Amino acid sequence: MKYILLTLLTALLYSCKTAMPIPAQSADSTIQYTATSLTAQEKEALAKSLASTHANYDPVEKMVLMTLNGYNYHTDATSGRFHRIGTSFNYALDLLDSGDKQYEQRAFDIIERCISLQDTVSTSKTYGIWGYFLEEPLATKKSPPDFNMADFFSVTLLDVWMGHQAKIPERLKPVIRRSLILAAQSIQKRNITMSYTNIAIMGTYVTYMVSHLFDVPAMKTYSVDRLKRFYNYTQEKGGFTEYNSPTYTITAIDELSRMKDHIIEPSAKQMIDKLYYTGWEIIAKHYHAPSGQWAGPHSRAYYSLLQNSFYDLINRASKGAIQLKANPAFTYSRLKHVIPTDLYSYFRSGTNPKTQNDVFELVEPKIEGTAYMTRQYALASANRSSMWNQRRPFIAYWGTVDQPKYLQVRFLHDKYDFSSASFYSQQKDNKVLAAINLNLGGGDKHISIDRMTTGKFKAADLRIRLEFGKQKAEVLPVKNDQAISATVDGVKLNVQLFKAVFDGYEGRWEKGSDASGAWWDYVIYSGAEKEFDLNAIREAIWGFTFSMGTASDTLPNGTPTVTESTGTLKTSWQGLQLDVPTSVLPLPKNL
Repeated sequence: MKYILLTLLTALLYSCKTAMPIPAQSADSTIQYTATSLTAQEKEALAKSLASTHANYDPVEKMVLMTLNGYNYHTDATSGRFHRIGTSFNYALDLLDSGDKQYEQRAFDIIERCISLQDTVSTSKTYGIWGYFLEEPLATKKSPPDFNMADFFSVTLLDVWMGHQAKIPERLKPVIRRSLILAAQSIQKRNITMSYTNIAIMGTYVTYMVSHLFDVPAMKTYSVDRLKRFYNYTQEKGGFTEYNSPTYTITAIDELSRMKDHIIEPSAKQMIDKLYYTGWEIIAKHYHAPSGQWAGPHSRAYYSLLQNSFYDLINRASKGAIQLKANPAFTYSRLKHVIPTDLYSYFRSGTNPKTQNDVFELVEPKIEGTAYMTRQYALASANRSSMWNQRRPFIAYWGTVDQPKYLQVRFLHDKYDFSSASFYSQQKDNKVLAAINLNLGGGDKHISIDRMTTGKFKAADLRIRLEFGKQKAEVLPVKNDQAISATVDGVKLNVQLFKAVFDGYEGRWEKGSDASGAWWDYVIYSGAEKEFDLNAIREAIWGFTFSMGTASDTLPNGTPTVTESTGTLKTSWQGLQLDVPTSVLPLPKNL
């Protein structure tokens, strides 16, 4: 009864809305429909994927339940069971893709339910978007709203609209149409900068499709201009702002693939095809075939090792011509990617040793990346970056595609990556000279959402972690400035922390391990929770050298030459030079 009343109320809301008439569907020749059709193998894979979601479906609320464990930027809760809107939308789309008639009505019930949770109050700041959970309405939640949900959920609704047009009940079509227009208007109003790669592409796709499908003239003009702006911006930079990202490069080519499927206007198609090639070129040039990993540095990554879906993507996008793993797990994907054939060689073996040099940001101060790849390992660093948990400014890989290992440098505040720590380095081949300092005006867990405006924060633990993924702990130095030398799986590592100052705090080394790997920690502070004031800290700097090679290689020894002047650490080592502020200064650009 509760759901029936809600459905009637939703229908009444949409039918009575007079502020904006619902445009009729346009017979626009610049776009095309592509009906979803699955092979037997795809149906089987999707059925397996759906099995676990079926168990979490709540028929009362017409939504999918999920378990939340841990901190999230955009949710009030940190644990518990919640009805997730995005998961529910995706479940509905998967049900329709499966072609199973018994689940068709369930899919449309879910879609209607989730659309009802969209903010439709025209005076609201969150007009046109959704929250994350049924239990956290936008009007009352305390955590910041995620405006990206207009983009993400619209893409799913467009997948329904473009792939299952013949199935959609007539009464539901105006509801979906209205929802898409409201979300697209939110995207247009927000007008995100072209530097926000995945949302820039996603929002372009949504506004282009919605405006051409439903004949929204002003939005048509906007979307065409936005595509041109993103294309020109990317060409000028030579790549995406969210540089070399295993997460967002894939998201970018996903959305570009949707554009390729549905946008057929010749000038737009030419730009889309070029952007699509750029995405694949980034992936190919940074793929390290011996370890089966995506060499760094990474601007944004959710994991430090590639997920199995990546290997399935490469296998499928090459039509089986490139099998990175002997038996890649076949997972369902509605997108049909195609790797440009001239890039095949990068995935098969590549040319090693080689150095991949990139300039990710052309405006001063430039962001530059170096990845040195050999047959045994890949070592990569960025010359400047934050230590946000999605950044990978220093990361090394070795091992095999089936048993990869990694080393990542992190700065942890109460066991979570501290975004107000910044990383600087210079790299030549297998050698890196690096330093970490702290900044004012940065974030804690996120680079922008939770900025520490006063410069004060509480902490019970601060440490630098050298994290070894899929690896056991090894030797530790006796003294804080003593070099660490270790050989793991035939790969030799040398690390020396030559400078470590955090006002009067005396640090120490620790080691540890768990099921996921091991770590060497330089503990800066650990004890009772206390308040730290970045405004009052006179000096905060940690400098280290790193070199890597095979077990038979002779790695460089010797402490760097250090010249200290007021507020600056100047170091030189093995032909590398680095100047880094030691004072806690306002957050600089381009991190």
